Amino acid sequence: MGGIIWGSFLNVVAYRSIHGMSVIVPRSHCPKCNHILAWYDLVPVFSWLLLRGSCRYCHATISPLYPFIELLTALLALLLYYADIDPFFYASYFCFFSALIISIRTDLEYMLISRFFSLYMIPVGIILSAYHALPISPIESFFGASFGYAVLYITAFIFRCITHKDGLGEGDSELLAMIGSFTGIIGAWFALSAGSIIGSLIIAVYLFITKKGPNTKTPFGPFLVLGAILYVLYYQSILTLCMY
Repeated sequence: MGGIIWGSFLNVVAYRSIHGMSVIVPRSHCPKCNHILAWYDLVPVFSWLLLRGSCRYCHATISPLYPFIELLTALLALLLYYADIDPFFYASYFCFFSALIISIRTDLEYMLISRFFSLYMIPVGIILSAYHALPISPIESFFGASFGYAVLYITAFIFRCITHKDGLGEGDSELLAMIGSFTGIIGAWFALSAGSIIGSLIIAVYLFITKKGPNTKTPFGPFLVLGAILYVLYYQSILTLCMY
């Protein structure tokens, strides 16, 4: 239950950070009619189900991303707890996962990734590694961030020169840099590789089902996040495979 409640809070942080609002005030309200929401309208997952995904007062649609993020947070909290990870790293990865979940939320809905949870998290990763709260050294954290930013920035630059179109947003480069600061070069490389493969497959299926054209813009951040999460949860097995 704690994971679902934290997911509800991350929903608030994601929405308000993109709109430049305080996380504390004002009280939760419907973004369409501005009606202040009662406590029984804010129960994670259950309120959305009982209200059938619409506002009690103006009947505007409430995004299904709200219960999705709440359930996702609860799932990741459980997976992190039962993963083969030193408990000393839990707090750092909890912080890392929270930033990743917020990035998923904003990229899926607005195709934007707040720098508060990407670029500005890089010093946090380096500091945590310096205090041995991550299984990498500060040097590995620094070079992981540098690699993460450079590889996507260069890729986007080459794509732009060839096609004269924007392929990847700067937010993706900053997100992968943040991932690298918490996981090192190998983690950033794995997040990019796994994210690219999984993302290509999912996007291809999505375009096929929706009959949309290949130029349809789709967010890449959630797939980088998926790759990063898989690396953190199973990095021991991944590192073993990389050695062979």
